[in-house]
Parts: sequence; structure tokens; C-alpha cells
Amino acid sequence: MIRKRILAGCLFFCFCISARAAIVSGVFKNASPGGIVQIFVPHYYVDGRNDTYWAELDEQLRFSINAVVPESQLVFLVHNEERLPIFLEPEDTLVIRADLFQFPLVVSFSGRSGANNRLLHQYFRENPPDYDELNNIRFKIGQWWAVVEHLMNERMESLDPVSFREFLDKRKTAAASLLDDFAGKNAGALTPAFFDWMASEISYSWAYHLLFYGQVYGNRYQVQPEFFDFLNDAPVVSESVGNDWYRLFVQALLARQMAKNNPAGSSFARQYELAGELLSGKALAFYRSEMIRTAFSGDRYREILPLYTHFLQTNEFTDYDAKVTDLYEKIARVAPGTTAPAFAGEDVAGNTISLAQMRGKVVYLNFWASWCSACLKKMELFNDYAGELTRQGIEIVNISIDENPTHWQNSLNERAFKGHNMLSSSGRERNIALLYGVEAVPQYFIVGKDGSFAEKAPGNQPEDIKRQLLNLTKSH
Repeated sequence: MIRKRILAGCLFFCFCISARAAIVSGVFKNASPGGIVQIFVPHYYVDGRNDTYWAELDEQLRFSINAVVPESQLVFLVHNEERLPIFLEPEDTLVIRADLFQFPLVVSFSGRSGANNRLLHQYFRENPPDYDELNNIRFKIGQWWAVVEHLMNERMESLDPVSFREFLDKRKTAAASLLDDFAGKNAGALTPAFFDWMASEISYSWAYHLLFYGQVYGNRYQVQPEFFDFLNDAPVVSESVGNDWYRLFVQALLARQMAKNNPAGSSFARQYELAGELLSGKALAFYRSEMIRTAFSGDRYREILPLYTHFLQTNEFTDYDAKVTDLYEKIARVAPGTTAPAFAGEDVAGNTISLAQMRGKVVYLNFWASWCSACLKKMELFNDYAGELTRQGIEIVNISIDENPTHWQNSLNERAFKGHNMLSSSGRERNIALLYGVEAVPQYFIVGKDGSFAEKAPGNQPEDIKRQLLNLTKSH
């Protein structure tokens, strides 16, 4: 969920006021001059990026930040690792007054967006969000991983369908009353964009959790088909793409439809087609771009490439293009058939190891780190395969991204990983991980006998990779 990515994003400071910038200013009583205030804008769902804008508190403990907001959405004000969700629109103004010792519980709002955020603050007091991703529980709906907060999952486990529906209906009614009462008592104070966003927050939080319950706990509680009649009250097409719950609802609903129509597996082409049948406008642009991003990230390059091309040719909301084009440019560099970047460096014994000297053999490039438990488990299994792979002429090259050579060396001493063992930083011309665009581990590549990237295994288990390596030794 986007609200879980509060620590993500790059620091960015805008020295000029953008036409789409919102101005957030205010005072932090009892803070210290020079303290940092940040606005985190999570727009990854649009273009694959997040931004953090910042300012220092002056001698009067005031701050002012110009933050570019792509569309009306939830963003976060951060100070001293405490975070406050706020609602901003492009070209918005918001004045915040807070006391360091009471932030973020006690805050006052004024400015164009003041009323919006007074209501939002009250809503979140009554429906506290949980920003700790460790409290998320994940379950699969079809081929999509759905998330739910731990406390909500406990309710799902303890309540039968009728009781759970009653609980969510009561919460939805209370939230809707809060919105209507505030709007009635403060005529014209809420902006139309916020009113629509808030209505979506209430409606799609309700719909998403009902859908999650029906799919994940349906067998346990023998949920009947009529349970899903609530979908008639949750339109699948909405302009509320800036709302987290709506995006989650759309993904869960299409995952459910895919699971019903194709329970044996996942076809990105069918997902793409189904989205065109059920969605339109921004919702369609979001879902298709997200699906393409997922496919690229999952090494489904060949399968998704025609859909990627079609998306760029037909998508009317070009803000969503960057999410897939940036990833395509990165993936294309390591696509099957592309020449693998040449590298040379030193192994653990000080011997020179280069990709060129392995020409004519299949090469398994495994990027790992001593602190990555998933990497270590995978490499321990490959130790068992090493004899067979070596006999078939396959070179195993383990490249660690450890920054501390001692940690790397200790890990090798403890586990004796077979193959060539190198530090990424030993690359003579460039860091090898950077050369291959590796940003996270575990990650691997297969280089064919001709020195170009080969097709990866269809599955991610070590046995799948081993089988693919052996198959490639038989090809010319």
C-alpha cells in the first residue's frame, strides 16, 4: 500500500514554484531551529517514483515547503521520524501549527486545504491507520498478493460473514455521517476533490475488506455467492485513482475475476484484455501500467513486450507511461539476446576473473550479500548442484554486493560456497552490480555461450534455475 512506503523515495528540493506545487507552511513549537521538516509525496502508482521535499525550521521555528503533487492525494508531513497524513491538491495551500511534544496527535490546520485536513485528522483519529508494513498480512487472490493490516485480519478470523459485514457496515455508516455532518456544518469549506476522495476512502475501504474476506476466508466460513452482492455498491470504474483503497480494490477484483476464469495459472495477455473490458479512463491506465510493471519485474519480458507496445500506443493518460518506460529501459539492457556487459575483477584468492575468459560456456551470475538470508539458502542448495553443473561446463560466479570485505570473507569461510567468488567492488573498471543494474538481492543472470543474456528459468526456485542451466548447455 502506498501509505506503507513512507520511508521510500529520494530527497528532492524544488527551488522554484511549480504550476502544480502545493505550498505547505507552518510552525513547530518547542522544536529546534535547523530541524528538518519533510513532505513525502508517494506517486509511485503513477510514474514509478516518489519524492520528498524538505525545509529547515528558521529561528522562529517556521517552515515553508513547495511540494509538487501530481493529483489530489494523501501525502505525509514528517518531523523527527513522526509522520502526519495530510491531503493535498495541485496548487493547494495549507498552514500547519503543531507542538513538537504533541505532534502528530494535536495539530491545527488553516489555509485553502485547512478544512479538508481538519476532517481528515478527525477521521483518522476514529479510524487509526497503521503505517508499519510489518503489521501487514499477505494472502494470495489468484496470482496477486493482497494485503490486510494485522488487526483487521484478527477481526476476519474471529467474525462470521454476517458479523463481519455488520462491523464494516457500521464503520462505513459512521464515517459517512462524519463526512456529511462536517460538510453540512461547514458549507463550502471542503473542496470538491477532497469530498470525492473522502467518499472513495470510505466506500472502497469497506468494499476492499469485504472482497478480501470473501476470497481469503470464503472456504472457512462457507461464504455464499450472495455475500458478493456488495460489489453492486462499489463501482469498478472511478476517477479516484489517487485513493489507496480504490487501487487495492481494483487489483483484488481483477485478481478474483482472473482466478475464476483461469484457476490453473496467470496470463498477462488475458489480464490486459480483462482490464479493457472492466475499466476505463485513469483506472485502466493505472491497472495496465501496474500489470506491465509487475510482469517486467518478474522476468516475463517476452510475454509482456507486445502489451507494453500496445499500452504506449493507446494510453491517453501519458503520466502513467514513465512507470513502464523507465523499467523497460532498465530491463531491455539485460533482455535475452542482448550482449552481457564485460567485466573483470579479482576472486577471493586474488585471481583475475573475467566474463571474456568464460566465452563458450554457460555462465550463472549470482548476486548476493552476507546479510541476505534468502541468498544464503539459495547458494547452499547450489553447492549441492555445483558438481553436476561444473561437469556440464557451467561456470558459477558468485558476486557479493557486501561493502565490508570482512563480512564477505567470514561468510565464505563459514559456508564454502563453490564456484568463483568475487566482490562486486572488485570490478576493475566499474562496480559489477552497478554495471548489471542490480539494486536488490538475490538476483541472477544467465549468460549464454555466445556472451549474450539467455532466457531465465520460468520459476524462481533453485531447481528451476538448475534445469534451465542444463538445458542451455545442450543448445548451440
